[in-house]
Amino acid sequence: MVRSLAVVLVTGFVLGVLTSFGQKLLPDEVSSFANSSGSWSLVAFLLALRAPRLGVALVGGALALWALLAGYLVASELRGFATSSWLVTFWGAAGLVAGPALGLGAWWSRYGTAVQGGLGAGTLAGVLVGEGVYGLTVVGDTTAPEYWWGQVGAGVLVWLVATWWHRSVTTFATALVTGAGVAAVFLALYDRV
Repeated sequence: MVRSLAVVLVTGFVLGVLTSFGQKLLPDEVSSFANSSGSWSLVAFLLALRAPRLGVALVGGALALWALLAGYLVASELRGFATSSWLVTFWGAAGLVAGPALGLGAWWSRYGTAVQGGLGAGTLAGVLVGEGVYGLTVVGDTTAPEYWWGQVGAGVLVWLVATWWHRSVTTFATALVTGAGVAAVFLALYDRV
């Protein structure tokens, strides 16, 4: 358990550092990758996916988001960029709320029943698709649409992989409904941020 969580912390921190640099160094077509909650959600989900137990997945999802935030903040400060208390509060709260949900989703996607697998995969798929749609419709004039289409595609891929993994129509339908619901909630919340 300790080793699994240490891997989550170190990986999250390093990727958070890379996020800070990526915002400046990545080509325009993919620069939103370094400024996207979808990419951080995907990291938290993938790190929790390898958890040996459910409790580790729940804690790992939260720790992944907090470690990403810590790495980003440290790198940004060292580079001379100020960070805001809003950023810390928002992503700290996201780690507390979304982190365990992503960890649970990862666990269910791997070990759960057909319904649980659909709920778990649908959660991540909904975040990816929701933010992709947000990117295309709200910030599409100032960012490259290629990334946002790629993120929507990644969400669809998560849905399809979960369906294949569980080989179940129930997983297919549950992930589709869950993903649509999460995407709608994501869009509504992002509109208020």
